[in-house]
Amino acid sequence: MFGLDVRGDGRKKAPWMRALLLFLLVFVAEPASGIQLAVMPLEDLSKGDNGLNPAMTDRLCEALGRKGYTVAEEKRIIDFMAKNRIRWVGRLDSHHVLRLRQELGIDYILLGSVNQVREKEPAALGLSLQIIRASDAKIVWAGGAQLCRADVRKFLGLAEPRNLTEIEDIVVARAMEILPHGLPEIPEGSTGNLAEEIHLTPEVVKPGETMRCRIRFSESNMEQPGMAVSVVVDEKVVEAVYLAQEQCYEAAWPAAGKDGRYPVSVSVNRGQPDRKTIFAGSFLVDGRPPEIVLSLRGQELDGEVVLRRQLMISPVLKEPEPIATWEISILDASGQIVKAENGRGNLPGRFSWWGQRQDGVMAEDGLYTVQVAVWDRAGNNAAVSENFLVLRKRPELNIVTEKHGDKVQVDLGYDGKVPLAFWRVELRSGSGAILQEASGEKLPARLMVPFSGESDKISCHVHGQDVLGNKVRQVVDNIIALKSREDKTADQADEKGMGENGWSVDF
Repeated sequence: MFGLDVRGDGRKKAPWMRALLLFLLVFVAEPASGIQLAVMPLEDLSKGDNGLNPAMTDRLCEALGRKGYTVAEEKRIIDFMAKNRIRWVGRLDSHHVLRLRQELGIDYILLGSVNQVREKEPAALGLSLQIIRASDAKIVWAGGAQLCRADVRKFLGLAEPRNLTEIEDIVVARAMEILPHGLPEIPEGSTGNLAEEIHLTPEVVKPGETMRCRIRFSESNMEQPGMAVSVVVDEKVVEAVYLAQEQCYEAAWPAAGKDGRYPVSVSVNRGQPDRKTIFAGSFLVDGRPPEIVLSLRGQELDGEVVLRRQLMISPVLKEPEPIATWEISILDASGQIVKAENGRGNLPGRFSWWGQRQDGVMAEDGLYTVQVAVWDRAGNNAAVSENFLVLRKRPELNIVTEKHGDKVQVDLGYDGKVPLAFWRVELRSGSGAILQEASGEKLPARLMVPFSGESDKISCHVHGQDVLGNKVRQVVDNIIALKSREDKTADQADEKGMGENGWSVDF
């Protein structure tokens, strides 16, 4: 006679203890023996429309295997999806649910969504799951698990999750705790394709908008006498009516006012003893517009962003969600659009604008606005805008001369809005010899050069650049021919015409 030693001290246990341990081994360690459970690829809403989270899918499969469930091989599920052209995740219509039972012998299906992923502090993860019985496409269980690192602060930080990976471990463990302990086996005779097609639209809707569910049966496209078809949504029953022209049943109802995901089931009654319920799918009610944060990166001047060569535009959603369409516009000070682009699908993480208008011509200097608008899958709209400046005008230095006996006084000045980064000036004789040179960062500046007579020729070469990178090169062939300070004061109009008196500009 053999005894069972669980403490290692050699003492034998009583028969009732052995029976209890055998019960635990059979009914706790193997809660789902002989039952095939298919884990569908998990949807990840943080990755946009139809986002996929294969790592979390693998974690769930491993955890279910340790819990004792018989999990269908991943390759079989992927091959099934490819064969049946299933190109979405997070949901499965009743037709494909029943086909999983018929083709792969699946008893139950686990569908799930990763609702939130946040890697930066405080890290967070949200997970929602539901189990569908494959024989009749009925939801038999639904639940979820979530965790934010800020919710598990402990004294001295002991045993706290340190990163997103450890939070994922805890969320998966919590999900395993709330899963049903055992799933009953399904009799072989319980399979059957009750409906040929169930079409639930739209997938995402605003509160109060109309939802529709159409059901077409496989055995006949005609209305069946005495058959009642209804749709169950959030414990409310909506009767379906037969549409003779479309040869199907249709139920319509207003979407609930509270945001969230709602499962939909179809109930078919051909007589009181013959009522069947199948899972039709689920829809999402979303009444909250997306929240956008817009940042512009470029050269800054007095706290304002300025376009230098290119403007970096970065729109970010505060809460990641799939986006249906987006639009970005550049508007001038009068509100006219000078450049615009739009697209479908998720919002790009960054845009670049090089200062060109829609027709390819460079935009003039002035105040502009970037506006980004997005529409989510339910049609909720949000827009955000930021102002910036375009300043490409070259810095222009003022040159004024004044004769003092045998010398010429040359005054350099600058009154532009954008500060200078540097300047350099060379005064040369008629033969090209350098008489004097100077450089600096600020103006005004004064130079004195020798002057022997009106026959002398002195040229002035000026190079400069402002803090935005705009460059200038100015050449005066003969500063002796320039008007004096007194002449300029008397005739300000001549200052604007200095280019006709020997200026040469090279950008």
